[in-house]
Amino acid sequence: MSTPATTRHTTGPSANATLSDAELAAGQLDAISRALRESVRALAQDLPQRLTAPQVRVMEVLVNSARENPAAAGLSLSELSQRLGLAHSTVSGIIDRLERADLVHRTTRADDRRYVLIQITGPVRDWLRQELPALRIRPLVVALSQASEKERAALTGSLALLQRQLEAHREPAGGERDER
Repeated sequence: MSTPATTRHTTGPSANATLSDAELAAGQLDAISRALRESVRALAQDLPQRLTAPQVRVMEVLVNSARENPAAAGLSLSELSQRLGLAHSTVSGIIDRLERADLVHRTTRADDRRYVLIQITGPVRDWLRQELPALRIRPLVVALSQASEKERAALTGSLALLQRQLEAHREPAGGERDER
C-alpha cells in the first residue's frame, strides 16, 4: 500500500502542517490562475467580435494547444470535444460560428474526409505571438507594481523556490516517484 506523496517523507505533526501548507498553496495557486484566466476572458469580451462563453472556452483550448505545441496543425473535432467535455455536435456548431467570424478554419484530410482538423486562423496566431504574452501578464504587472521592491523580491524568490521544489520532486507518469 503506497502512502500519499504529501506524507512520504514526514510523519506526525510535521506531516499535518505540510499537508495544510500544501492545501493552502494549492488554493492560492488556483486563485491566481483563475484571476489570470479571467483577465484574458475579459479581454476577449472587448474584441470587435463578441464571443459567447462556449466560444471563448473553445478558443481557449485551441489557443492553449497552439501555444503548447506551435508545430501542431490543430485539434480534431473529436479531440476538441473531449477536452471540452461537450458533445461532438455541440462543438461543431460552436466551430461553425467561430469559422464565420474568421477565428478558426476546418481542414479535412484528403484520405479521410470525415477527419476534420480545427485550426486557429493566421490573424489569431499572430495575435498569440504579438499581443497575448503582454496581455496575459498584465494583471501580474499591475499587482507587482503595487508591491514594494522587498515584497516583489520575496514573491519572485518564493515562486522560484516552489518551482525548483516541484521540479526536483516531480512524479513521472505512472505514479512512481523520482527520488533524487
